[in-house]
Amino acid sequence: MPYWKCPNCGFIFTNYTDQWSAEDFQRQIYNADYIKVDPPIPGRQNVPLRETPSYHKGKLIASMFQGSQKDIHILDYGAGGNPGPTGFALIEDGFNVRSYEPHRAKGTDADQLPEGKYHLIIAVEVFEHCNDLKDLTTFMDKHLCDDGLIWIQTLLHPHPAPNDILNSWYIAPRNGHVSIFTFAALTALFSPIRINIAQTMNGIFGFKNLPKFPNKIFMTGADQVSKGL
Repeated sequence: MPYWKCPNCGFIFTNYTDQWSAEDFQRQIYNADYIKVDPPIPGRQNVPLRETPSYHKGKLIASMFQGSQKDIHILDYGAGGNPGPTGFALIEDGFNVRSYEPHRAKGTDADQLPEGKYHLIIAVEVFEHCNDLKDLTTFMDKHLCDDGLIWIQTLLHPHPAPNDILNSWYIAPRNGHVSIFTFAALTALFSPIRINIAQTMNGIFGFKNLPKFPNKIFMTGADQVSKGL
């Protein structure tokens, strides 16, 4: 599978799958053998749901938005189930969560396109699987509230890239990693739809305007007033 690199932003991608349908991805990538190329952490096979990394990721996300349970609706994009482990952890903590799985859930209730807008869209290890970036940005623009956040977890590569960049473990066609981002590439992707990209100590976030609901990522208007700013 050939990969290409943008000289301006460092985005690395393949056009090999551009004409693939969802069924093609299911047959060629997300089939019964997928677990062989993307296995669980050694020694962590068949652990209870509450011991999985995805569940703990949900607990981390929940801790960042405690106090906003009554204020926000969450979309788990690339959930891995309905709910997946991350969404399940958030639901346990009292959050309203809708699950959507565009890649691995064909024929299930998790593959139904969501409606409406969401205050928080979680995309954990999903962007690198997206081969139609126009579809991705259209989706996010349509479903993100004006003061909402996208929680983005994808490995950002350096720009300019080293000569041996194709040796990166993250550039893995059999895993379905068809879009490899740099910070500049993510910024360029979302700029046309007025979604800002910020890299913080807590991760990467996209937003049109800073959120007004309680969170530990960005200071809200209420926080500024209470601090006398």
